[in-house]
Amino acid sequence: MNQTMRLLTAAGAVGLTTFGVHSLAEQSIREDMEAACVPVEVSVYFAPSQTELNEFAEDLLDQAVSQIEHCQLAQIDVTGFADHSGQAEYNYRVSEMRAHAALEFLEERGVTANMINLTARGEEGALQENGEPVVMRRKADLRFIPLPPNA
Repeated sequence: MNQTMRLLTAAGAVGLTTFGVHSLAEQSIREDMEAACVPVEVSVYFAPSQTELNEFAEDLLDQAVSQIEHCQLAQIDVTGFADHSGQAEYNYRVSEMRAHAALEFLEERGVTANMINLTARGEEGALQENGEPVVMRRKADLRFIPLPPNA
């Protein structure tokens, strides 16, 4: 009987030690993931006059989401842009729709933040000082800003 009690006590001690080690390992992993939470920036591009994300843009956003999936986000900034072709009002609306398309994609993936800033720039900044168009202006820029660790 004494030997059985000693074995049960030893097994319990090993079990508690193992539980403690696993808890410490899980905590360490969690802390490492939080430490890896750094701002992430990504730009997704659109065809002329298009406001829907294409497959490549969705893949880029999925990659960005995977980088921040273990992070609590303080803020998400989404800025839509348009090129200089067409009417200024139309370009503004297109840039706004591009920003909304990117944000809706994030919402469908369950990405949330304490604050979300959505900005439409239209054709603002679409021309260089010499009048030449800025290339790659049909886009939405996204910036994911995590909360500081232990915040």
